[in-house]
Amino acid sequence: MPNTQGLPLGESVGFGWNTLKAHGLFLVGVTLAAWGTPTFIGWAGDIAFDSGIQEFGMWLIEFAVSSTFCLGLAKIYLRFRDGEVAVFENLFDILPRLHVYIGAAVIAAIAVLMGLILFVVPGIIFLIRLWFVGFVIVDEEVGPLDAIQRSWDITRGYTLDLFLLFILLCGLNLLGAMCLGVGLLATLPISGLALAFVYRTLKPRAAGSPGSADREFVQP
Repeated sequence: MPNTQGLPLGESVGFGWNTLKAHGLFLVGVTLAAWGTPTFIGWAGDIAFDSGIQEFGMWLIEFAVSSTFCLGLAKIYLRFRDGEVAVFENLFDILPRLHVYIGAAVIAAIAVLMGLILFVVPGIIFLIRLWFVGFVIVDEEVGPLDAIQRSWDITRGYTLDLFLLFILLCGLNLLGAMCLGVGLLATLPISGLALAFVYRTLKPRAAGSPGSADREFVQP
């Protein structure tokens, strides 16, 4: 779909900031849970186990927990974007679709890695065009490949806008990390809420429905 209007990048970050001001305690709490729990599991595994098999098992648990919380955060951000009330239990709402997310994440990661290895620029394009796979899985009943295709479809024509958003959010989180890392408790939710805002902006602009639009996976 041709880009006839730029994305509201400033408005998306503003939405994240305003939502954080209104629900700061809740958003900081779920961010701590989502990022702190997998970190603790990894740390505990490093201390408790010294064999490769046991450490790999703990890594799998850490990855599964981290993926669950990533989907949960996406659900919470979308609820705020849609004007709904988010609760802590939303972190676990998408647990039955965890396998879908893991499958899509692995495929997307391979595509991004190959792009970075080969020419760098294609890897960056893959990264920002597949940015919304998690939101799609939360929002629609689709499989891994359809989620990837859907993210690719809705971002068609907005690569430059999304790259600018990528730079903006990277800079924001760099500032958060420079504040002894504590600032990330604010900048990470702002970034997630901004992405939810952009996702909701992009989705109505996409032509057709999942599986019915043109299926080309090559046009940036």
